Amino acid sequence: MSKIWGAAVTVRSVLCALQAATGPPASALDRHIEFTNATQVAVVEIYASPVGAGRWEQDLLGDDILPPAGSVLITIEDDGTGYCRFDLKILFDDGTICIRRHVNVCAGEHYAISYR
Repeated sequence: MSKIWGAAVTVRSVLCALQAATGPPASALDRHIEFTNATQVAVVEIYASPVGAGRWEQDLLGDDILPPAGSVLITIEDDGTGYCRFDLKILFDDGTICIRRHVNVCAGEHYAISYR
């Protein structure tokens, strides 16, 4: 019986070591951020791209609109790099575009959208 128990412990140890060596799944590094609209105008689109990407990813709001004083939880998916610095592009209902560069999405779970 002790041989069977010892083998089970060894197998578990190897499995744990393999899991630790491969790291967490990419989804574990996703950034979940609550965006709050601190303006008087609805937000119709939000884009986030890694700094220096040269192009905007898909609209994170999808078909939704973020009204003034409203909040929405948005997931910025990890691409496997664990990168934290993103450029944000926010399009308001009145056509105004606000771009914020080098935002550290790992620094907090909340981001207030403003014109400043």
